Amino acid sequence: MTAEARSAGSTSTSGRSMSAKDKLAMLDKAKEKRLEALTQDGYNPYKTGAPGIVDVRLYHAAVESQKRMSTKLSEANAQMTLMERRMEETTKDLQDAAAFLKKVAMEFGTTSRLVESTAAAVRFGVDKEDAVNKLVKLCERLEALEKTVQDQRAAFAKRVPKKIPVAWVGVASEVKLMGDFDNWTRGFELSAANIDSDGVIKTFEAEVPLLPGRYRAKFLVDGGWRLASDWPTENDELGETNNILVVQPMAL
Repeated sequence: MTAEARSAGSTSTSGRSMSAKDKLAMLDKAKEKRLEALTQDGYNPYKTGAPGIVDVRLYHAAVESQKRMSTKLSEANAQMTLMERRMEETTKDLQDAAAFLKKVAMEFGTTSRLVESTAAAVRFGVDKEDAVNKLVKLCERLEALEKTVQDQRAAFAKRVPKKIPVAWVGVASEVKLMGDFDNWTRGFELSAANIDSDGVIKTFEAEVPLLPGRYRAKFLVDGGWRLASDWPTENDELGETNNILVVQPMAL
């Protein structure tokens, strides 16, 4: 028997070849059967081994993992933006300080020359009235210089972080101080003495470096928000109650 004859015999026994329309119809029937299986009573979507069925547990785990990663990425981006802004502010503070010190150095040079001139006038007594005028002018310049330095010190004090002692007492394993001092991103972790047993009241403490200002804050205790009972409180625009933390400038 020739190859053509064998081919013809095979075609005749299996019937005509399926068209694209027939294939689509077969796929639709398979889809309908799958939907019927999914809606049957007692069907367990977590059952593994069923062909064509996605493991729901793995899917939900992947979704939750993606959400956590997105949240952490958003927090990291917010923290990075905050750090960049503070770096810019610090750079500007250094530039302002350098410019101020330059002016002070120039003023000291002028004042030093005026002191020498006044001392010569007093020593040799050429013109007493001129000597008195130079002394008055010298005192005025020294007073103005002192005021300028004091004002600049007060301005710099507002840009110097101050360590604030913070404490939270209660039953917990992890405590953080959160607030708008860093846009509620990372906060500061408080630590306690090592106690192995659970359910024990502990004191969590930390010295938090903050710039002078007025902040809204809360404690994050084991993932839940808590307020400090001995701190003042205030409601924000959304009606949320927060503690108020006021940091005074450091005395320089």
